[in-house]
Amino acid sequence: MSVTPRRLRGGALALAALAIVSSTAACTAGGSGGNSNSGTNTLTVNTSFVLKTLDPGRIYEATGLTAVHAMYDTLLTFKGSDVSKPVPALAESYQVSPDAKTFTFTLRSGVKFSDGTPLTADDVVFSLNRLKNIKGSPAVTVAGLTVDKKDERTVVVTSANPDPNVPVVLAMPSTGVVNSKVAKEHGAKDGADAAQGDTAQQYLDTNSLGSGPYVLKSYDPSSQVVLEANPNYWGEKPQFNRVVLRNMDVQTQKLTMQRADGAEIALDISGKLLDGLPDSLQTSGVQDTVYFLYLNADPAVSKVTSDPRFNQALRAAIDYQGIAALYGKGAAAGAGLVAPAFSGALPAAEESKRDVAKAKALLAEAGLTNPTVKFNYPAITYKGVDLGTVATKIQGDAAEAGIKLELNPQPLTTFLDEMRSAKSAMGFTPQSLNYPVADSLVNNMAPGQATALRSGWTVERADPSVVEAGKKVTSTLDLSARATAMQEWQRAMNLHSPYIVVASNSSTLVATSSLTGVEYSAAGWQVDLAAVGRK
Repeated sequence: MSVTPRRLRGGALALAALAIVSSTAACTAGGSGGNSNSGTNTLTVNTSFVLKTLDPGRIYEATGLTAVHAMYDTLLTFKGSDVSKPVPALAESYQVSPDAKTFTFTLRSGVKFSDGTPLTADDVVFSLNRLKNIKGSPAVTVAGLTVDKKDERTVVVTSANPDPNVPVVLAMPSTGVVNSKVAKEHGAKDGADAAQGDTAQQYLDTNSLGSGPYVLKSYDPSSQVVLEANPNYWGEKPQFNRVVLRNMDVQTQKLTMQRADGAEIALDISGKLLDGLPDSLQTSGVQDTVYFLYLNADPAVSKVTSDPRFNQALRAAIDYQGIAALYGKGAAAGAGLVAPAFSGALPAAEESKRDVAKAKALLAEAGLTNPTVKFNYPAITYKGVDLGTVATKIQGDAAEAGIKLELNPQPLTTFLDEMRSAKSAMGFTPQSLNYPVADSLVNNMAPGQATALRSGWTVERADPSVVEAGKKVTSTLDLSARATAMQEWQRAMNLHSPYIVVASNSSTLVATSSLTGVEYSAAGWQVDLAAVGRK
C-alpha cells in the first residue's frame, strides 16, 4: 500500500479482458462541483458504475460489491488493505480439518438483522445454499461446498475436495447472510430448483435484508445508490450516517476531487490520472492488476509464436521498466502472473529484464529472420492508460530485436471474440482476480485449462515442468507452502508458458484529507465504507 499526504469464473480468475467492460462506460453524475453533501454527515463516493444488482447471491460487479459489503455481513472478512488472511465477522472463530475439507464456524451471539430479527445458523445455511443453487455469476466460488447447521451457533461447511481457501471464499460479499424469513416471503429459494424458482432479485435490489453497518435507502443503477446507517448494527457504529455512491466518469471524478473540500472519495483515478491532483488529497493503492501478452502455442495458428525460442526472444526484447513508466504511479515492471497484492507473488527482484542481444541470438538460433506477427489488443483506456500506447511501446521494443509486430487495435467485443476463438496469434490484456486467491490462476492458465486453450496451449504442448509445478500447487494444503509453490509455478511459466507479463499496476483510492480509514482493498469491495471516518 502507498500512502501520500493525507472486479470466479473458472475458479477465482477474472481475466480482465472480460472485466474491462467496466471501463468503457462513460456515465456522468449530475453536478461536477465539490462535495454536494458538504456540511452534512454524509460520505460521497464517486465511481463509474458497474452495477447490475444488489442481490448478494447474484452480485459480481465492482460497484455492487462495494455496496453489498456494507449491507451484508459474511462469516469472515478482511481488514483494511490486508487480504492475506480472513478475520472474524459473523463467525467469532472457526476450525479447519487437517484434510482441508471441513470448516466449522462458531457464530457470534447477539447479531441482529437491520429489522431487529436475530441472525441464526439457519440464515447462514439458507444464504449459502441460495448462492450455490440460484447459479448466478458468483455461484462458481461455492460450487463444491455443502453447508449444514450443527446447532444454533455452529455452521459446518464441507468441501468436496481439499481446499484451504474456503475461508477466503466465505469472506466475499456474495456470501452475505440474508434474513431468510423475509427473503422467502419475497420469492427467495435455496433448494436445487432455485435457479428457476427464485424471484427475490427485484426485491433485494431495492431492500437490504442484511446485518451490516448500512441499509439501503435508495437504488438507481444509472445514477446513485444511497445507504444509511443501520440502527440495529451489532458492531462498531460507522461514523457517517449516510453514504452516497454517485455514478461519475473518471475525468469528472478528477475534476471533482480537485475542488472537493468535504468527505469525498473517488474510486477510479489511478496511474497517469493521478498527475495534477492537489497534494492535500490522500491516496491508497495496491498493485492488484497484471498486464500480459499471450502467444498462440498452436503451430496451425502461427508457426512463429508457437516456437518457444520466439517466445523467449520477445520476452528478452521488451523494455519492462519503460513500459511500467507508461502506467504512472503505483506501477512496476512485470515479474509473474500473480500481482504483488496477493500471496504467492514473485519478489520485485525477479522483475523481468531486457536483453536485446539475447533476443537476437534466440531468433538466429530459431532461423527466424524479421518474423512478423499480428498483434491484437482492445482499443480502450483502462485505469487511465491507453492500451494502444503500451502496445506501440512493445512494438518498438520488439523492432529493435528484429521482430515486426503488426498492431491490430480492435473494439472490445471483437477482441474478446477473437481471443475466445483461439485463433489469435498474439494479444495483450490486463488481468485481475475476482477474489484474493492467487492459486486460482492454476485452474485457468495452466496448460489444458480454459484460458490456456485460448492460446492453443494444451498439456501435450507444455513442458512437463510446468505441469508438475501446477500439480504441486493444488496438492499443497498449507497456505504458506502453497504460496511458495505458486512462486515456483510462475518461474516455470516464465520459462515455458505462452504468457509474457509486462507490468503490474495499482488500483487507487483518492480521498479528501479530512478522512481516515481510506484503504484500498483487493478483496473486491474496493473500500470498506463503514471503516471510513473523520479525523
